[in-house]
Amino acid sequence: MNVKSFIRQNLKNAVNRIYLPAVYELYRRRPIEKGKVLFADSNSFELPESMRLVYNELESRGMDIGLYLTDLRSCGFVGTVRYMTAFMKAYATAEYVFISNYFVPVTSCRKRRGTKVVQLWHSCGLLKKFAYDTKEDISPYYKGDVTKNFSLITVSSKACVKVWQNALRLDERRSKIVRATGVSRTDVFFDESYLSACRDKLFDLRPDLKGKKIVLYAPTFRGTAAEPQLVGKADIDRLEARLGEGWAVIQKLHPHLQKNDDLKMSSSELFACADVLITDYSSLLFEYILLEKPFVIFAPDYEQYKQGRGFYEDPADFPCEFITDGDKLADAVKQSFGRKPDSEYKAFIAHHSGACDGKATGRILKLIGIDK
Repeated sequence: MNVKSFIRQNLKNAVNRIYLPAVYELYRRRPIEKGKVLFADSNSFELPESMRLVYNELESRGMDIGLYLTDLRSCGFVGTVRYMTAFMKAYATAEYVFISNYFVPVTSCRKRRGTKVVQLWHSCGLLKKFAYDTKEDISPYYKGDVTKNFSLITVSSKACVKVWQNALRLDERRSKIVRATGVSRTDVFFDESYLSACRDKLFDLRPDLKGKKIVLYAPTFRGTAAEPQLVGKADIDRLEARLGEGWAVIQKLHPHLQKNDDLKMSSSELFACADVLITDYSSLLFEYILLEKPFVIFAPDYEQYKQGRGFYEDPADFPCEFITDGDKLADAVKQSFGRKPDSEYKAFIAHHSGACDGKATGRILKLIGIDK
């Protein structure tokens, strides 16, 4: 680590371990405000999909909601401290806090017993390793506890519970906060009116796609959020031409890789429109499969990724076409088109996303006491 990085890291540590707890302690002298809800995320200026259904439900009830959304990569040090300070002031008197990713401020202090912190998490299923199971997820310079103060962590199936407990290093007492509630954001896939509206939206934006077989490419990124990378895009760029007339390829890259999205549709909206999904190691797969449509795994760096970050379950064993050679991608897509879910596919859905049944949002609100 060079001198500049060393100074920056120590400043961050001082803010997280000294300054933020001091702000919290100052403002916690006030009583908790019943019904006060915070939604916080430091990766986007917009409310993440993982939070939207919970937010919409609580907003419809007229609850006191505060949004603390930013992208710390664009804030600078002063902007970051200002944002975190504002959050800590509100956090000190909040009854409920919802997050969907790692969020340092919420774990920087010892929270009050009357505040419940819900980690909605942004992914389903079991594929690439995360948290403390890989060196690529949590900075080695971070000295805190990424799950401190959590009241509930929601996951997509019973099979995920033990993996989450281990990856987040939860002891026996705290392991009970991981619950197979289903993931709130997946509730939309059980709403036919939503799915129909998504298709209408796409064809309004892109009338040229009507009547075509739609292939959606939705990969994850490699490396870190600060230095994201993508593998195999050149093969995707020429896929539509290789598929031939009657096919269309839509690319929906990870937000870390695609700053400007001309189509302005979310991954969930596009899943409703796709005939075939192409992905690599993205957990979005475990949402898409709830629609029981075919998918292709395209992983040119499979061996390297397997030896590096690694998997909980090997994508080469998934019920789909598994491709590492871009020259074979078009044939794999054509072979997948129209494929109906068999018993293996349905068992795959149950294993990875079995708790997702369209009722996860209500189940979560009941568990934390908003609904009785």
